[in-house]
Amino acid sequence: MDDPDSRPEFRVLGPFEVRVRDRTLELGGPRIRTLLALLVANADRVTAVSTMADALWDVDATPGTERTVRTYMSRVRRSLAPVAAVLGAADLIETRAAGYALRLSPAFLDAREFERLVPAGRTALAAGDPVTASDRLSQALALWRGDAYEDFAGTPALLAETRRLHGLRLGAVEDRVDADLATGAGEALIAELTALSEQHPGHERLWGQLMTALYRAGRQADALDAFTRARAVLVDQFGLDPSPRLTEIHRRVLDNDSRLFPATGPVRLPARPRTDAAEHAPAGAVRNDLPGDIADFAGRETELARLLAARAGIAHTAPTAVVIEAIDGMAGIGKTTLAIHAAHRLAEHYPGGRLFLDLHGHTSGQAPITPPAALDTLLRALGVPADRIPHDQDARAALWRAELAGRSTLVVLDNAADAAQVRPLLPGSAGTLVLITSRRRLVDLEPAHILSLDVLPEADAIALFTGIVADGRLTAEPESVRDVVELCGRLPLAIRIAAARLRSRPAWTVGHLADRLRQAHRPLAELSAGDRSVAAAFALSYRQLDAPRQRMFRLLGLNPGPDIDVPAAAALAAVAPGEAERLLESLVDDHLLEQPVTGRFRFHDLVRQHAQSTALAEEPEPGRRAALRRLVGFHLHTAHRGSRLLDQQHPPIDVGEPPAGCTPAPLRDDAAAMTWFDVNHQCVLAARQAAEDAGWDTCVWQLAWTLDNFHYRRGHLQANITSWLAGLAAAERLHDLAVQARAHRRLGLVYGPFGKPAEALHHLHRSLTLSREIGDTLGQAGVHFVLALHWTHEKDDEQALEHATSALEQYRALGDPKWEARALSLIGACQSRLGRHEEARAHAEAGLAFCRERKDVYGEADALDSLAAIAHETGHHGDALGQSRQALTLWRLLDNTYRQAGTLASMGDAHRALGHHDQARAAWQQAIDLYRARNLHPAADEIEKRSANLGSAAPPWPPGARSAG
Repeated sequence: MDDPDSRPEFRVLGPFEVRVRDRTLELGGPRIRTLLALLVANADRVTAVSTMADALWDVDATPGTERTVRTYMSRVRRSLAPVAAVLGAADLIETRAAGYALRLSPAFLDAREFERLVPAGRTALAAGDPVTASDRLSQALALWRGDAYEDFAGTPALLAETRRLHGLRLGAVEDRVDADLATGAGEALIAELTALSEQHPGHERLWGQLMTALYRAGRQADALDAFTRARAVLVDQFGLDPSPRLTEIHRRVLDNDSRLFPATGPVRLPARPRTDAAEHAPAGAVRNDLPGDIADFAGRETELARLLAARAGIAHTAPTAVVIEAIDGMAGIGKTTLAIHAAHRLAEHYPGGRLFLDLHGHTSGQAPITPPAALDTLLRALGVPADRIPHDQDARAALWRAELAGRSTLVVLDNAADAAQVRPLLPGSAGTLVLITSRRRLVDLEPAHILSLDVLPEADAIALFTGIVADGRLTAEPESVRDVVELCGRLPLAIRIAAARLRSRPAWTVGHLADRLRQAHRPLAELSAGDRSVAAAFALSYRQLDAPRQRMFRLLGLNPGPDIDVPAAAALAAVAPGEAERLLESLVDDHLLEQPVTGRFRFHDLVRQHAQSTALAEEPEPGRRAALRRLVGFHLHTAHRGSRLLDQQHPPIDVGEPPAGCTPAPLRDDAAAMTWFDVNHQCVLAARQAAEDAGWDTCVWQLAWTLDNFHYRRGHLQANITSWLAGLAAAERLHDLAVQARAHRRLGLVYGPFGKPAEALHHLHRSLTLSREIGDTLGQAGVHFVLALHWTHEKDDEQALEHATSALEQYRALGDPKWEARALSLIGACQSRLGRHEEARAHAEAGLAFCRERKDVYGEADALDSLAAIAHETGHHGDALGQSRQALTLWRLLDNTYRQAGTLASMGDAHRALGHHDQARAAWQQAIDLYRARNLHPAADEIEKRSANLGSAAPPWPPGARSAG
């Protein structure tokens, strides 16, 4: 290949991707991706059809499954067509007797490139060139973007390859650490080696490397402790004694052996003085325990102003009272940073002392400080001798309050677990300001004023990132800077870590950092530096929950929608709604969940990723699948009831019984149904996608059906097309001709007003063929009805009338008066445009009478639209306007914004004909706004032309634009 930039890339060391010319290919659904992954893992070797069938369905290959596999393989070939085109090959996949083989050059596969670079690094290390070795091995490891084949964790056929690659990766990491140690590294490796030894406790080599790094960092005691932990793990978990090599490193640590340093000699570290937090301040000195101020503090102007105003109780209470400000927020939101910064700004006003105490409410590996222990520390900080401090908690609290009396003191209680931990530490007299930080909202700390922190505004987030990095790369890439802070969720801790990583890597661009964060499943892995990690902060918050809240948290990570309400969460977790609400509200108090509006809950983006990974790690696969099935069932059954309320004449489907533990939301009437759909639309769409990904084909087409009425009323045509295309594919997989006919019919209806008449006609003809094949007369009538609408839109009224008449005849034969009435109205509209006005009026009036008699409000509005069109055609513009107004009232009663737009357009036409140009433009503008809001731009453009020149034009979509079935 002449152009190396066009070389295709097959990436399996992380999320599965195929890239060509810097573009990631859309490979298709999960089954297509699984087949391609199998072929890549066995590149240039045959993958048996039986292996493919097992991976897709967990069944033995049968003649039926083999045919299906071969069908899928044609889609795999289509997905690889851009790769084949770049390589100048007709096909990359060879069909063999036993299966298929993918012809793939090793240079195109990141796993093979990794395997090429690792031996080069090991060769350099063996040759005594650790710098080159570290470089080669780092290059190899940089190819990893996550776990190998991480999209296919549940595919047994890929398990052996995945384990092989992970083994190679760990070996490469150990070799790279050896290379780094040989160059003199030590302290910089500690965090990485600590994590690795915890993940792979049976690897003695890692323990030895960790001990060496700790010793080089001047942490001899920690190195010895690491050996103790390693020995305990090896004996308890593996029944092994430490190897002679590990024992030798231990001996050298004990002996301060210089051989633990590289040949250039040991690194001499300065001695660190010991400090005691309880040591008394010198006589007459003002106690100041505040940590150093934050040099790169950014934003929080409003919150900081409130804390500064609290100095004299200005913000909330009388100047003579104790002022207590409790700052809460999610992990990494910047609570401690704000409290310390505010404390430094306030320090000069508190000559009695500035005390700081970390209560360890959320500290990894350390239990929260008990109130008696906290009081002991605080009293000693005030200079109280140990022999004066009582043992009883209440007596200590009383002495604490007495010692503070008359002093002007600032107390920062950081990292509180809950109100019970803090309450005994509160002062009782004026002149004291207490700043408390906690991940939990301390609503039960009665005297406190609550200050809840949200993520940073964009400008402040950018300022924080810029202040930390502080170099010219940011000026050149302002959009990438915005991308990075948004990918960090504007969470201060995440921004600080991302900025620190960029600052420490001069070769990186901001865009490269953004790309790394943008990769699927990557942000939390990337947001780690040294001993700081966003994921670790979230994990700690999760571990401190009780079991029911932990379960709800991780199950919420399975929710595919943007948010969730109480009934849906109850179904997800199979608990009563009251219990679900309690758990959700508690997670809000713990800042693991947000409540943007009453009754709806969502995750911060990074917390969502942590919840997802926690669910995968801790919730068994059957439990995850059952929870998702309950959630999909909840949306299906609730949406089905809602759709039936919106149009009880819509041909029903049988959705069976809800899954066990799932109770659909109660919907009283069509107004409640529209409200539910408006609020939950994106959630139902996400449930349909989740059903598709899970292979629940029946749910896929049923969800498309349940959304159809709502999509039509709101004019969500693109969403309806997407849903029915998925429903059609599901019906084809199920070999259900009746559902296929229905899907084609619905697609034929929505493609027309979407400006794609050829696609509409294709689907309608296919639907008619299938309906005839299975003897579905009602379906045939529905297709003729929609074809009449189609040809009206195409301004072929003769064909429109022919199909409308066919629909009427079949509805009459079926004895369906509702659709007979609607067909009469449609015939009237067609006849009017053909100049047969009297026949048209007679048909439309008959349709109106039918609908009024049967209280069919939809049909009544439809008939009034037809009569208005006839009146307009015959020059009776006042009558047309009156009938359109009646129709508009009914469309608004039905909350059908799509049909409101069409009626408003017709009203504008009538006003124009009457010379009411201002009223015409006003009606047209309302129609334009409704169409634009639903991305129906062709219809809106056509009306705008009328408004611009007041020229004549036909309505953008005729009356009767609602199909049967």
